[in-house]
Amino acid sequence: MFSHLLSPIRIGNLELRNRIAMAPMGVELGDENGAVTEGVIAYYEARARGGAGLLITENVSAAYPWGANSLHELAFSDDRYLPGLRELTDRVHGHGAKIAAQLSHHGKVARLDVWQGREMLMPSVDGFKGENSMGLDLTSEEIEIMSHSMEHLGNAKVREATQGDIERLIEAFADAGERARRAGFDAVELHAAHGYIFSEFLSPAVNIRTDDYGGSRENRARLLCEVLRAVKLRAGTDFPVWCRLDAMEFRTPGGITLEDAQLTAELACEAGADAIHVTAYADGSSAPGFLEAPLVHKEAGFVEFAASIKRHVDVPVIAVGRIEPEVADRLIKEGLVDVVSMARKLLADPELPRKLEEDRAEDIRPCVYCYTCVAQAFFDRPVRCAVNPTTAREHQLGALERTQAAEPKHVLVIGGGPAGMEAARIAALRGHRVSLCEKSGRLGGTLRFAALAYPPNERLLEWLEGQVAKLEIEVRTNYEISAERVEDIAPDVAIVATGARREKPTIPGADQAHVFDGDTLRDLLTGEPGATSKLSRFGRIAVGTGRRLGITNDPTRLREWSKRYMPLGRRIVVIGGGLVGCELAEFLTDRGREVCVLEEGSVMGVGFAHPRRWRILYELREQGARLETDVRVCEIGPHSVRFERNAAEGAHAAEEIAADSVLFATGLVPNRSLAELLQSKGVPVIEIGDGMGVGYIEGAIHSAFDAAAHL
Repeated sequence: MFSHLLSPIRIGNLELRNRIAMAPMGVELGDENGAVTEGVIAYYEARARGGAGLLITENVSAAYPWGANSLHELAFSDDRYLPGLRELTDRVHGHGAKIAAQLSHHGKVARLDVWQGREMLMPSVDGFKGENSMGLDLTSEEIEIMSHSMEHLGNAKVREATQGDIERLIEAFADAGERARRAGFDAVELHAAHGYIFSEFLSPAVNIRTDDYGGSRENRARLLCEVLRAVKLRAGTDFPVWCRLDAMEFRTPGGITLEDAQLTAELACEAGADAIHVTAYADGSSAPGFLEAPLVHKEAGFVEFAASIKRHVDVPVIAVGRIEPEVADRLIKEGLVDVVSMARKLLADPELPRKLEEDRAEDIRPCVYCYTCVAQAFFDRPVRCAVNPTTAREHQLGALERTQAAEPKHVLVIGGGPAGMEAARIAALRGHRVSLCEKSGRLGGTLRFAALAYPPNERLLEWLEGQVAKLEIEVRTNYEISAERVEDIAPDVAIVATGARREKPTIPGADQAHVFDGDTLRDLLTGEPGATSKLSRFGRIAVGTGRRLGITNDPTRLREWSKRYMPLGRRIVVIGGGLVGCELAEFLTDRGREVCVLEEGSVMGVGFAHPRRWRILYELREQGARLETDVRVCEIGPHSVRFERNAAEGAHAAEEIAADSVLFATGLVPNRSLAELLQSKGVPVIEIGDGMGVGYIEGAIHSAFDAAAHL
């Protein structure tokens, strides 16, 4: 299995052990002068150790600080950076991987130029400017942080590139390419995509020049081709160089088309490119477009582009864009692409390639596409991963996950949700004796319902359950912990992962039969006994049938079954527009319900990383959901919900919306009751997960890892 994905390949004279590349992704781990740090080295070394054939660095600055987007962007502009770069390549090579530097100049988004008083470089001043929707659906905290990081951008000055600027660009990239070779890099990738300087010249929407670098497709590709030739000439004709191209510019009137990209790829190969890395782009100021491109929410979303370009070139084509290993293997087998690059997957599990080689695909920790990772660059913060707490902390945590504890303990983990399973997993890996107790009949907790609402979460649920089953962990389900039972178990330490508790709503009418809270709906859909009291006779029969057939225990089957039966009416009001409320709304609109979400705050979707928030809110609006912010619910009637709009001045007349069913997605508060009870009995206690405050998947996994790894 995966024999095609794991087969070797050559790019130019570069031999790769397999066809898995780590895609470039900003990590913000360099120091404030563009130099390599131990954090940078450990981050890349972990992916090399994990078995990837090729690592492509984050975009690095060919002419730092000119054209850089961040102080922390790695610099290739001076020999003083060589010692750190050489240490990086040596450590990567020590694990058998190859590494390419992705050289870039950010053009119109070179924030460092603005901060340091330089004009931003563009092919044309009067080209397409974008729709400027980035500020939509951001929290006040996010706006404040982003405003600080974009300080002075309002005063940014743009200069149309002169012939002198073009010559300087060519020289800077040639110099950086030669320096990359001296630093031990195996290749260079020119970033000619995602709105940076080369793609600005390539885009007919942005480049409206009338000289030799504008107009025709050949002219717009001229700068890229001249840089390719210059790097080859300076670094050596045997040194592999390729480029990353946009196959399409979405949401950009008159932007790059696939036909443009096909010709550009041909011209690049004529200029010496040893491969073509195919991606796509959407208007950089378009909030919903960000998850169309360059981040793609659709699985294998750019594969057709890569396959199309491959028909036009005779060099290897690298594909990217949410491609699962099974799909990658098939694409290579069918000759549609040659190499598959992965970014988010290798953040979630750096050992993905090695686990495929060892026939352990089930052990790969899955990415849940929550976009926590890519959100960090907006705030100039180091990358992080919701499901892998060691990402970007490799130099601090090292192999702590598998480091045996100096004094093994008997660890009682109370609660079998994501936090409890992760704590049990890490504690067992470190040699502790672990008892995992869950009061319901199965593991999963809130993750089981989250997996129903958002399918990628199901992979995490299955992975955690599978890892717990493989380890020597005593699992007790239908086992609610009491002080007496703790005395019987006699643990050395108890990790409490019982989750948050839900406060009863105080809104008039909240006790009616058609009003549910999130916990009740979860119990109904997942078949928990005793949750059917609000249902009709037909509803009780339907839920009972689903339970007997095993449907309620399988998120995939239940997801399909819920399209045919739901214990809710046609018109649904969701009270609370945070992460849970928005995912519920998405789940319900997909099942043909008319949904209105009422949120007391000013922004919907708080709790999501903002790229995911942008996308889900855009899709909800497109599907006709009504999203109301800054409102207060006054009363729930038999067939409607009354609410008022919050305003600084005076009261407003109440509005009313029809509702057959009402769902509360609010009221979660920390739940410390069991922890306090155990502490009163003298049991050493560590609290993790939502019991300390709602932190969703990231908070659950990270707090669990930190607790168990330091026992």
